[in-house]
Amino acid sequence: MKILIVDDDENNLLLTSLELRDERWQVIMASNGQEAMELFESEKPDVVIVDVKMPGMDGITLLKQMKEGRPEIPVAIFTGYDQTALTLPDEADAIVVKSSSYKELKEFVRRYVAKE
Repeated sequence: MKILIVDDDENNLLLTSLELRDERWQVIMASNGQEAMELFESEKPDVVIVDVKMPGMDGITLLKQMKEGRPEIPVAIFTGYDQTALTLPDEADAIVVKSSSYKELKEFVRRYVAKE
């Protein structure tokens, strides 16, 4: 299982990566939309986790570009915003709110591990 995490906040990126690596999943990281698209095309991740607010290309735009090329790839919007404050884009497979617990995020990934 290869997971691409995209977040412009270095601390969030590293903490999320460590949490997912604890599950023995392979993690690749990008700190912006352009870098994420390059890794998405070259690394062919199985699951993508995208922050919403990033400079340059935001997470919603990135999500839509990724789904255009590989619509079967599960993509979660990973945000600090309350779910009720966001509308789930049609292309997104889930919205997961950032918290000190990564339980919900890991559950999202596990749904797709079982499908392998």
